Amino acid sequence: MHLELHPVLAHFPVALVVVALLFDWGRWIFARGRLLEAEFWGGTTPLLVAALIGVGLSVATGLIAEESAPKSEIVGELIEAHETAAFVVAGGLALLTFWRIAVRGRFPRKWPFLYLALLMVVAVVLGYGAYLGGVMVYSHGAGVSLGLQSAHIPQAQM
Repeated sequence: MHLELHPVLAHFPVALVVVALLFDWGRWIFARGRLLEAEFWGGTTPLLVAALIGVGLSVATGLIAEESAPKSEIVGELIEAHETAAFVVAGGLALLTFWRIAVRGRFPRKWPFLYLALLMVVAVVLGYGAYLGGVMVYSHGAGVSLGLQSAHIPQAQM
């Protein structure tokens, strides 16, 4: 039995980045003093670290899953765009995570809007990459095993 890990792992970094984005923006707007005083564990740095680990695992399992993907032209183009988005996210998230670690987990006092803008860009590119992954699966059947058809699933009686 082949267990596909990429779709399982890919959802965690999406959630973690979105939560980090919402928390950092929200605390910047509503509780700036508390945000600037937060230590490593009191801010979003642990979320970014976990998201970076998750992105690394997602990229690794995605590269493995690419080998078994259907080989049509459109799926190939979607895979390349999805992969490019993943590498951009990994690089941007690494930059942001190490930035936070360099300032001991605190919210950056220098260039806070640059930090928040980069986090927003990472979240948007991550969302776009997730959208492309959904298009591959739901519109083109990438990663869907044809051997597991509905005959194995009990049908509801109408």
